[in-house]
Amino acid sequence: MVKQRRVMDWLQITGSIGLIASLILVALQLRDANLIASAQMFSASVDTVIAVNLAQLGETPHESMGRVLYEPDTATVQDYYVADRVYDALFRALVRIHVLEDLGLYGSESVTPAGFIQVHYQAFASPYGVSWLDQTLALATASGNGDVPIFRSLAMIRDLAHARPAAPRLADRQQRARAIIERLSDLNNPADAEHVNER
Repeated sequence: MVKQRRVMDWLQITGSIGLIASLILVALQLRDANLIASAQMFSASVDTVIAVNLAQLGETPHESMGRVLYEPDTATVQDYYVADRVYDALFRALVRIHVLEDLGLYGSESVTPAGFIQVHYQAFASPYGVSWLDQTLALATASGNGDVPIFRSLAMIRDLAHARPAAPRLADRQQRARAIIERLSDLNNPADAEHVNER
């Protein structure tokens, strides 16, 4: 009888420990579900703002961005407005990456702030883009947020955009393309084939 009572006590203790462990697991799952739901709501709100920005770009945003990046002397006020919308959309996408990375929901090698910077800094690689970044960073510093990771990322974008402006890179690509076209043209002209082989 005493043995049976001890076995019953141990079974009750084991059952209680199992119940407590399952309650802890449920609490952790609820926390994770709330975290994911909050991240989805935040991401959806960022998507909405980005969509509003992109809806304001007009019919030829590529032409506007082309002038802002490669021919800044010919850019119009409308072109700068398009650039502002593009820059704001990129900024919000970068904020999302930082927030989701802080929550532990991002962090693969392809989706990191550093990866985003390497891909998108080129959109800012013009005098106007660098000025936009400088102004945004100045506002962040004035409000005491200059050392927040998102603004450190913006400073990295500014440094890259300033060091590697788009116009000279375009001129270099155009020169390389012309050289390739010239070689192809020479190859397609049988009379000049001998001349090409001498090169």
